Amino acid sequence: MEPAIFIQIDENPNCDAMDGLVFQPKAPPREVKRVRVARDGAAVWCDITGLDEGGEQCAAMASPIDDSGDGNCYLITGGSWGLRMRTESGEFGEPYIVLGGDGKDLEFR
Repeated sequence: MEPAIFIQIDENPNCDAMDGLVFQPKAPPREVKRVRVARDGAAVWCDITGLDEGGEQCAAMASPIDDSGDGNCYLITGGSWGLRMRTESGEFGEPYIVLGGDGKDLEFR
């Protein structure tokens, strides 16, 4: 059994702060290169990285999880400042994201 993933994001310039959440992964995490997310009403592909304190880049990681509402999913996590995503039109941050378990919305490294 994989160790639980605890996500808590303190106030930072990348994304909103978030109280602690715990997820139980079903397999080891894998590094992610790109994700497809909803942005301004459209599904867009984004380059993705994690951010640690001070804005230092780290790997964005995908862990398979079970979600009570959606079934099999991928939990995408980054560093202590969350995730940073880049599209052709700009950049934005998120504490974490959950994508469908079929893997169609993520590209592994």
